[in-house]
Amino acid sequence: MQRLSLSHSIRACRKLTALAHSSFAPAFALLPAHKRQAMEILYAYTRFTDDLVDLPDFDPQTGQEIPVNVRRKKQKLNQWTAALESVLGQIGSEEQPDIDPHDETAFQKIAESFPGCGGLVFLPALKMIVDRFHIPREPLFHLIDGVETDIEPKPFASFDDSIDYCHQVATSVGFASLAVWGTTEPLFSESVVRAAKACGIAFQWTNILRDMLEDYNGGRIYLPQAELQRAGLTDKQFGSLLNRKEWNKQKIRQKGGDSYAHQQMIQEMEKFENKFAALITNQLRRCEVYYANSEPLYRLIHRDSRRMFGLMWNSYYSIYQKMCRKPALLTSGNRIRLSSGKKFRLWLHWRLMPCFRLR
Repeated sequence: MQRLSLSHSIRACRKLTALAHSSFAPAFALLPAHKRQAMEILYAYTRFTDDLVDLPDFDPQTGQEIPVNVRRKKQKLNQWTAALESVLGQIGSEEQPDIDPHDETAFQKIAESFPGCGGLVFLPALKMIVDRFHIPREPLFHLIDGVETDIEPKPFASFDDSIDYCHQVATSVGFASLAVWGTTEPLFSESVVRAAKACGIAFQWTNILRDMLEDYNGGRIYLPQAELQRAGLTDKQFGSLLNRKEWNKQKIRQKGGDSYAHQQMIQEMEKFENKFAALITNQLRRCEVYYANSEPLYRLIHRDSRRMFGLMWNSYYSIYQKMCRKPALLTSGNRIRLSSGKKFRLWLHWRLMPCFRLR
């Protein structure tokens, strides 16, 4: 049976953060030691929760990857939710379990109730930071609600539906992080909530635009159906335009036939390309609005945590700017990243320069 002592739990969180090679890890180094540790623990929780849905399943005997089983993934997520409730309490209930993060025996008893739940090792550390930084429970459970929607992905009808998803998978983590960083106004004050929600949407919408082709190949379309229809594109046309190589093959296949029919087909495809370009342009413009609305959050964060937030914000915004400059990268099949040099320059700026503003 795995050890569930607090010290072992903290080390497991640090190890997962290191192995994940997350772009967030360098930003953690800009925090005071106690907040850096808390962010490593929070990251381990969010990463494990996300991986329950995103990572493939493997046969325990052969080690071979097995087909996606919706029921199995839901069972894993439900078990993880129940384990979390046993430590933090249920949403909507004022009663919270009286568990000391240092009480290894208590966590071993919880582990006996949830055999096979790999994330149990993170719970003592998570309980510690929830108590220490008064992290609200709701955002931690909202993240689970968000990743659950990815088990059986369904198209979002409207942008409002997309926003709900962004809040579940991104803004929820933002509120938990803000509890760790500290805010100059109450965490759920109007000004903090407004800026935090804008930031969550800006970051997640950047991810959605960057990963459109990868998500489509995985059976997921996050752009609202209403906006695809307004652009005059079906899901299939949208997918074909995302996969630019396949789109070009269609043009070539038609080239050897009737020249008039080929010309008509090319003109029709160009119409779809123009519609696609207009759709993406509108999405990028929308993203800029949310970035602008998120900027006040910088001044609402405690001074000793602003550098980390600034580095994260600048990193996401730099990816967004790269998409704006070269929209063709979105359909290239290559993941849009910042160069190592750009990452280092951003880190060095936030490590050495005074924190006056985000940009």
